[in-house]
Amino acid sequence: MNVLITCDKYKSSLSAHVVCQSIAQGLLQSNADLHVQTHPMADGGDGTIAVLFEHLDLKTISVKTFDPYHRKIEANYASDGLTAYIELASASGIARLNPDEYNPMVTTTIGTGNLIRDAIDQGHQHIVLALGGSCTTDAGLGIAHAVGFQYYNSNGESMIPMGANLSQIDRIIVPEKPLPTSFKILCDVDNPLYGPTGAAHIFGPQKGATEEDVIVLDTGLRHIAALIKKVNGIDIQSFKGGGAAGGIAAGLCGLLDAEIMSGFRYISEASGLEEKIAWADLVITGEGRLDGQSFGGKVVGQLISMCKASQTPIIAIVGKNGLEKNDLFGKEFLDILSISDRAKNLEDAMSHASGYLIKIGSEINLDMLLDERSQY
Repeated sequence: MNVLITCDKYKSSLSAHVVCQSIAQGLLQSNADLHVQTHPMADGGDGTIAVLFEHLDLKTISVKTFDPYHRKIEANYASDGLTAYIELASASGIARLNPDEYNPMVTTTIGTGNLIRDAIDQGHQHIVLALGGSCTTDAGLGIAHAVGFQYYNSNGESMIPMGANLSQIDRIIVPEKPLPTSFKILCDVDNPLYGPTGAAHIFGPQKGATEEDVIVLDTGLRHIAALIKKVNGIDIQSFKGGGAAGGIAAGLCGLLDAEIMSGFRYISEASGLEEKIAWADLVITGEGRLDGQSFGGKVVGQLISMCKASQTPIIAIVGKNGLEKNDLFGKEFLDILSISDRAKNLEDAMSHASGYLIKIGSEINLDMLLDERSQY
């Protein structure tokens, strides 16, 4: 029996690599004759570059840059020589901050822009930017600032863009020469730039925005959308997923002619996932929490679609199962197994996740799964 283990990270607990390896270790303890392959996955959020390292021949490049509060740090990106793979969270992620520092009104993405500028200076022809783990709502203007864009208020004064002052930007000055690089933006959400389901209203509170801040941020994003449309005629509100990471996706599509892509689709194609699923008799997937949000652009939902197409049965091993017993999504799996059903509490589940995954893997009833497989 060929088993493919292809899981996302368990956020704040285990990397996708460790999740897959732990399940594989458990499976092989009680089923030594299995053929098992691990294939860590991501959907464009934080952890994406680590997954790409699993599948591509990449090297790490370190750059002196800034964190979201413009403090000096060193951050990394990955390279294959032609393409630079950059993760927003590396320099501009919320993990860079203490909880009492969360404030999308004043944080910026300039640090990520410095990584991009270095990649361009090093001669990379393509930039792949993975969004996720953002602490900013600056529509990516900080990134654009680092690669040559300038902003001025109505008094002609130069501005450093941040969430709080987006509405005060009166002019955007575009670099004289277009950047010699193509841009792909990987994300896992469909939210537009502004409005009730936009970057400020949906994601702002998670980054420390108050109710009053959300109004200011949303107004600023609307203003920037109108300004960019005035500059080059592009309606950035129309981009599906433009609200990702505080509007970075929309802003960069408007200023840098970037292309928004499904993070899962990009990584699955780059890593040959479809061929691995064709090889498998059974697929095991998982993430930290399984719930209704798992079935949009996330790893688990996308894998269900791929397995349906190839008629490959699939089970889920997750940190916590947030689906109701009769949830239609849950019926897509042969089985759903969770750490939370075994752990004492959340702290125990997160601290000892690898051990629980090994145990769950060793207890999987393959005879039952083979019987279920005959129904496909």
